Amino acid sequence: MGNTLKSRLNIFLLSILCLLEMASFGQVSTPDDRYKVDILVVVAHPDDDTIVSSYLARAVFDQHKRVAVVYCTRGDSGSNSTGREHAKALGLVREIEGRKALSRLGITNVWFLDGRDTASQDVLLSIATWPSASVLEQVVRIVRLTQPEVVFTWLPSSVAGENHGDHQAAGVIATEAFDVAGDPTAFPSQLAAPIRQFENAFEGLTPWQPQKLYYFTDAFDTTFFKGHGPEYDGTQASPSRKLTYLQLAAQSAAAYYTQLPDPNLGRRIEGGDTSPTAIADMQKAGYLPEPVRLWLGKSHVPGPDSADVFEGASSTPIPYVPPSPWKFHPSKTVDVEFGGPFGFYRNFWRAHVLNSLETLRPEIAVQARDTLTIPIAIRNSTNVPVEVSISAEMPSGWASGSPIPTTSVSAQSQSTVLVRATAPAQLSSNFAEIKIRAAEQGNILFQNSIFVQVSAYVAGQVK
Repeated sequence: MGNTLKSRLNIFLLSILCLLEMASFGQVSTPDDRYKVDILVVVAHPDDDTIVSSYLARAVFDQHKRVAVVYCTRGDSGSNSTGREHAKALGLVREIEGRKALSRLGITNVWFLDGRDTASQDVLLSIATWPSASVLEQVVRIVRLTQPEVVFTWLPSSVAGENHGDHQAAGVIATEAFDVAGDPTAFPSQLAAPIRQFENAFEGLTPWQPQKLYYFTDAFDTTFFKGHGPEYDGTQASPSRKLTYLQLAAQSAAAYYTQLPDPNLGRRIEGGDTSPTAIADMQKAGYLPEPVRLWLGKSHVPGPDSADVFEGASSTPIPYVPPSPWKFHPSKTVDVEFGGPFGFYRNFWRAHVLNSLETLRPEIAVQARDTLTIPIAIRNSTNVPVEVSISAEMPSGWASGSPIPTTSVSAQSQSTVLVRATAPAQLSSNFAEIKIRAAEQGNILFQNSIFVQVSAYVAGQVK
């Protein structure tokens, strides 16, 4: 009898403990404020942050904003100016450099994702090899964890400049995350409440809708950003640090020894040299553009495009704002458009309601004597085959490949024609215009141009 009573008492006590544990485990909690940020920067490689680091210095030191940075890759296919490390070892070195650089700006929440550093100018190649679905899921998770009001990322468009495919892929992923992180049906396991003490499937996060999305670029000339967003003067002095924002940014960028043409430049700045000469040397290396120009891609709060980043933004959460539904309605005729990355960007902007980007023209830089391949997509939505002729008018000094034969496209099918253009030996900072036309039985179906610079430096070669 005594043993039975004792056994029942133990069971009762165990039940009470389980109920208390379940009650404690199931209680509603608010997100951990240690991870909350005002700005989330989503970029591709360690050192991409240098494009906006003079603004980040302003935001952190004098506006007291919280910033976190996501690197979608570790930059492990890039160059190394200071040591033998390459591939995965270089990725580890660059991760150290990134953390050190950001810590000098007071930024400690930093993530490195599993995207594969892919050197090219083709965003589609980066999206294919990262893999993009995994990276998107990770970025959405970080948005929901950090709950930023503002997201910064690369401009999702082809430019004459660095135009690294990974940069634009980061812009694509960040835009998608901006649009889906507030969706309660997107990546639902991130939002499901944990049901066990040691849960490894359900994450207990909360949907989060950021309020403003800004783009930046490393184009050779960024004046096309004017009027589309704010710009910030890095030569202004920080009241709290008694240095200019450019000098503070240079101290941060100095950590990127492996990516500087001369690692001694980083050592000089770390030793205290933030002279105009040192800043200019950093800028020659492609860092610290002046001024920092931003493009307001999307905003769910009122305010003019050129207003300050935080004008209209509030720490009060806003409801989820799904992008307006976009449906492709094929015509009943023959449609011709750019294929490859140039065509992708156009469709991406429409799908994500990036109306202001519709004004951007397709442009790119190539090296002397390089051959540029331009895909032309033909879609025949009729019930009969068609014959489409493609012609390309080359600028002075450029050479075309073999004549483009007339393309036969079967009914209800599509085809891609490749137009090739070979650059001259002379470098030029001026844009050359390659004019492309498509016709069917004398009727013009398509007329558009690609604008090209012949440059000694072409994207995807060293990052």
